[in-house]
Amino acid sequence: MRLISLGVALAAASSRAVFASAADLPTPPLPPWYPLEAWEITSLSTSHPHDSPYGANESSLLLTISNPSYIPAVGAPHASGGGYVAFNPSTAHCELHFKTDSETPYGHSSTRCVSDRPNDFSGAQWDLILNELHTDLNAPGDYYLSLAFSLSYNATVYGTNGYKRMAAGTSFRARNNLEGKCVDGGLCEYKLKSNSTPTLIQPKLQECKSACG
Repeated sequence: MRLISLGVALAAASSRAVFASAADLPTPPLPPWYPLEAWEITSLSTSHPHDSPYGANESSLLLTISNPSYIPAVGAPHASGGGYVAFNPSTAHCELHFKTDSETPYGHSSTRCVSDRPNDFSGAQWDLILNELHTDLNAPGDYYLSLAFSLSYNATVYGTNGYKRMAAGTSFRARNNLEGKCVDGGLCEYKLKSNSTPTLIQPKLQECKSACG
């Protein structure tokens, strides 16, 4: 558990390289620690389709995503120095196996990711949703996938419940930020390009309880 002062939160917000536009901000009053720092995707690989323990013609997606910043959870009592008690940075590893067929439409292939700090008081929970996947063996440069992420923190500190839920989305395309190929037999394998590592995505605050404005 970490205490951060209001001044530190404001200084961190003003130094970030990725900002939300005015249209992206939540309804006022805005938290003084907003906008949020960008999340980082540091690894991504995908294979489609292939035979696996999950079944024939199953596709797979593996990635690592991080929130590098401290997020204010609740206000700290003056006796403890004031400021905020902050949720900790979090990294998660996501593994999704899916079939793109009539029984698994886009937006319904999702998974709960595995946090690298499962016992942390912050209670970080990452979720991944596959919004869209497109592959054309006649034009492998068209290989494309769209993803959505959510991160929630939930903890009770000093008798006060602090809750934050944030969301972000991004897309990946071969010859843009992915490299790989499709081969005879229909197997396509791609991974994140080194010059796109990390990929930064801007989260938006969706729900907030305590230290919200």
